[in-house]
Amino acid sequence: MRLSLLMAVGLLLTGCNAVVTRSPLFTRADEAGAPAPREGLWRFDGDTDCAVDEGRPLIEWPACAGGAVLKGGLAGYYERKTGSPVWTEQAFILAAGKPRIAQAQVVVSGDVKLDANPYAYAGATATKFDERGRITAFSFWPVQCGPPPPSAGVDAITRAPLPGMTVQEGQPLCTTTSVEALRNAARASQAWAPRPLSAHWVRDGGPA
Repeated sequence: MRLSLLMAVGLLLTGCNAVVTRSPLFTRADEAGAPAPREGLWRFDGDTDCAVDEGRPLIEWPACAGGAVLKGGLAGYYERKTGSPVWTEQAFILAAGKPRIAQAQVVVSGDVKLDANPYAYAGATATKFDERGRITAFSFWPVQCGPPPPSAGVDAITRAPLPGMTVQEGQPLCTTTSVEALRNAARASQAWAPRPLSAHWVRDGGPA
């Protein structure tokens, strides 16, 4: 399974025990009343061993760097699964609430049989702000279906799905139609995150 996504929801989702939905549970209206990420180039730090010169144009960053441009409710990034990098934009929402929840579409390939372009989720906590109150850094973690299973294999799925979560038959994933269930899962999942993940604003502008 491959989850190709901006922000390392692709990096953070290991392909097992993750919550996905056919339709988005949030719209941009759900961002109201909470600080927004500062628009511009961001780095989603999924690989601590990844060396990158953040002063270079995004197209020159290695794939491990997790770079994306956040602007106008979209996340733009270079899709590198084919020969030449292809500029790609996908809807990205950072919903208000406690915890905040990032929602983004993913591209699924491999053996996972799901509808095209499902939505994946991560809990998020802002850790830095600029002088105008815009978020310039946050930590994040995958929203999981329930307590992680003992095995971490590609087919691993929780043995105790959280309330409101329905396990996808034959797949290491679950789904829900409930925002409340998703948010409760996000709260619980923070303690299950295998390692700290973070994102930080790099500079204004686009990928150049």
